[in-house]
Amino acid sequence: MPLDPELVVPTPVEARPVRLHWSGPQSRLDQRDGARQNAALSYARMAEGYPWAMTIVYRFLDAWQEYLWHALPLLAAALQPLADTDVESVTGDVFAKWAELSWTVWNLWPDTATDIGAAERAIVRLRAAFTSTAIDVAAVHREMLAVDAFFGGLEARAEAVLDVERDGIGRPG
Repeated sequence: MPLDPELVVPTPVEARPVRLHWSGPQSRLDQRDGARQNAALSYARMAEGYPWAMTIVYRFLDAWQEYLWHALPLLAAALQPLADTDVESVTGDVFAKWAELSWTVWNLWPDTATDIGAAERAIVRLRAAFTSTAIDVAAVHREMLAVDAFFGGLEARAEAVLDVERDGIGRPG
C-alpha cells in the first residue's frame, strides 16, 4: 500500500530549502512547470482511487488554469519578435487570451491549424469543467498535456526562427 502523503509529517529538525524566483522569466517557467506538476499529482491521486481524492478535482482544474496563466505569457513573449502586431500580455481571462493568441500562431504558421483546433477544444473543455456537474478528468488531463506539448513546440519553433534570423539566413516557415 502506498504511503499517504498527507500522513507524512516532517520532523521538527528537518529543513527543505527551496530556491524561489518571484519575478522575471525564471519565475514564469518555474510556476508554469509547478502548475503542470500540481495537475499531474492531483490526477495521479484521483487515478489511484483514494475515496477522498475526488475532492481535489477543484485543485486539479485550478492547476491547469494556473498553467495557462503562466504558459500564455511565455508563448506570447516567444511569438512577439515574429508577429507583425503587438502580442499583448495576459491579463484577466486566460481562455479569452488564448483565443487572441491562437490567431497570432495561425498567422505565423497556418500549418498548425489542426493543433490550434485541438488546443482550442482542450481549453474549451477545461473552461466548461468549471461549471460542469461531472467531468472526465482523464480527458482533461490528456488534452491539457497535449496543449503543453504544443505550446512547447511553438516556443521551440519561434526560437529556431529567431536563431536562423540572427545567423543571417532569413526567416524559415
